[in-house]
Amino acid sequence: MTFDPPVTCPVCEEVLELDRGLEDHLVGKHTQREVARYVVSQQERAEIEPVGGAATPNYSSH
Repeated sequence: MTFDPPVTCPVCEEVLELDRGLEDHLVGKHTQREVARYVVSQQERAEIEPVGGAATPNYSSH
């Protein structure tokens, strides 16, 4: 028998009961604006993070 760890809400970081789904929690506990703000913040964070050290300047002389 497999054990599924409890789910944590990414918006409020509440650990959900084992019989509670994330979708039900989001719909019941958060407004559309709260969920939208979370999604936008994650998207903005992904756009800001450097990829493969691209933000590191190249000081080699040619």
